[in-house]
Amino acid sequence: MSGDKQVQKPDTSKRTEITNASQGIEIVRTGKPIVGAPKTGYVYLLVDCSISMRGDKILQAKSGALDFAKKALGKGYVTGLIQFDSSPKLLCEPDTNLSVLDSALTRITIGDLTHMAKAINLANSLLKDTSSTRVIVIVTDGVPNEDGDPESTLKAASIAKKNGIDIIAIGTDDADHEFLKRIASRTDLAVRTTNVQLGKTIGDSVIMLPSGNKGIIRA
Repeated sequence: MSGDKQVQKPDTSKRTEITNASQGIEIVRTGKPIVGAPKTGYVYLLVDCSISMRGDKILQAKSGALDFAKKALGKGYVTGLIQFDSSPKLLCEPDTNLSVLDSALTRITIGDLTHMAKAINLANSLLKDTSSTRVIVIVTDGVPNEDGDPESTLKAASIAKKNGIDIIAIGTDDADHEFLKRIASRTDLAVRTTNVQLGKTIGDSVIMLPSGNKGIIRA
């Protein structure tokens, strides 16, 4: 699709909350999604907000997320944000207006568990019917601990990848790096970093986004 289409800026005065208690899914929408298509594609950042991320790690994640979105926009990608702990929460949809994501980052809250599968499933549902290049970037310091894990998270990642969605996984030293390799589209798209370098690593991971609309070639 052409990158020359006009983009409608979001109306940030509108906010809708949708809660699905049976699936533990909470959606918070601020403003409106963009009209038209980005030059290259869409990204959802999935940020682990379990209790172990409190303190400096979540501050690093917030800083890195905004840096990532700025750099991704330069590559033709728009970035949305999903936080996850015991349930996922859509904080903002992809938008060319970075202030939307910046505002969403201020609403991140720390929860308890690390239910990664639900977050991947939510991102998949939002991206699967989009024709542009689509990417999920997972940021975590732990291992998934939902009922049925690790199988439930591996299954969610497999479904997303079968739908043509690429996955990049960024984990701190606390995370199970070998497990993240199984989630990512390729093993080299699973990145290990230190707690103090988390923000920089998230921002730098933009270099792993596919160029053009061909997506990541899987091994």
